[in-house]
Amino acid sequence: MGGYPSSKPMKKSLGDLFLREKTLKERGEKVLGFTLTSPAFPPPPIREKILNFYKFSFSYSPAGGDLGLREVLANFYSKKWQVDLKKENVFVGNGGKEVLFILLQVLLKKKGEVILFSPYWPSYVGMVKMAGGKLKILKTSEKHGFYPDLKELERKISSKTRALILNSPCNPTGRVLRQKEVEYLADLSQKRNFILISDEVYEIYDFENLYCSFLKFFHKNIFCVFSASKIFSLCGWRLGWGFGDEKLIEEMKSYQNDLSTSPHTLSQILMREIFREEKKVLRYFSKNKKLAQERRDFVINFLKERKIDFIFPEGGIAIFIKIPSKFKNAFSFSETLLEKEKVSVAPGEIFGHKKYFRMNLALPFEDLKEGLKRIARYYS
Repeated sequence: MGGYPSSKPMKKSLGDLFLREKTLKERGEKVLGFTLTSPAFPPPPIREKILNFYKFSFSYSPAGGDLGLREVLANFYSKKWQVDLKKENVFVGNGGKEVLFILLQVLLKKKGEVILFSPYWPSYVGMVKMAGGKLKILKTSEKHGFYPDLKELERKISSKTRALILNSPCNPTGRVLRQKEVEYLADLSQKRNFILISDEVYEIYDFENLYCSFLKFFHKNIFCVFSASKIFSLCGWRLGWGFGDEKLIEEMKSYQNDLSTSPHTLSQILMREIFREEKKVLRYFSKNKKLAQERRDFVINFLKERKIDFIFPEGGIAIFIKIPSKFKNAFSFSETLLEKEKVSVAPGEIFGHKKYFRMNLALPFEDLKEGLKRIARYYS
């Protein structure tokens, strides 16, 4: 016996897909999982740090994050982007998700509109709705590689616009905003008075050397989000951080105090100690970028040889691949892959586009090779 009964259709969220994949594995099925963008690279050496610091981790930390961690993060990113950031500009949360969630709850207290480009990371949609905001989704063109149309964006901004969410390197497309676009948008957020939320959790995976953080043009209307999950392969630690205006950070700290009290203490202490060894951190980032780029290049060469269409990933750890023409939508193709091939991918409907699916690249070569071989059977 095996597989998943066809009477139970695939649910439309990443969490449901991941649960389904895990359930099949627990039943003994050998499923190749490409659903979540969880990097399978070794984390930094932390065993000794855990043994040294775990005894200091049994109490709460302050809302907004450990003061020492906030200080080292401010120093690290200030140096990286030649900007003057202070610990008062830093907010630490239980994952980048909590940072974004609290930020949107605070920004949308009086409702308002949030602009989002499609394809998008699906949690943005849920978070805006939970905060009571109104979504304005701007579709990007497949013909132009899903790059945002900044002229259309400027036309769509209104007096109701409270925030714009951007993601570069982008999940799921891998597209990266250029520095001139970052500068233009940073300036636009001041001129039109909205908060520009820049999700930069894939910051180290910049394969074409195009990435520029909005921190380079930081001001009170900019908020940037980062994550230990993606850059240190520490998804289970649930630790993320953001940089914003001091007044906004204070409101977020107050909200977090009532929501979760504080981030996980041991994760924060260890992250503080990791960032204190700056040269080691930069070497680690460089190594993981190389590992990810090798996998990206392998996958795109495989797809090109078989004339399978995809969006060229300039950064990030995922690739957006066009479904075979014989399938009506990505959900039906993903369902077939899981039931027939035991391959789990993320259908494009979740990201706002039904003709593509997303595949994690940051996995062992053996999994990529076998997964691609099974997927390619449906293209002819």
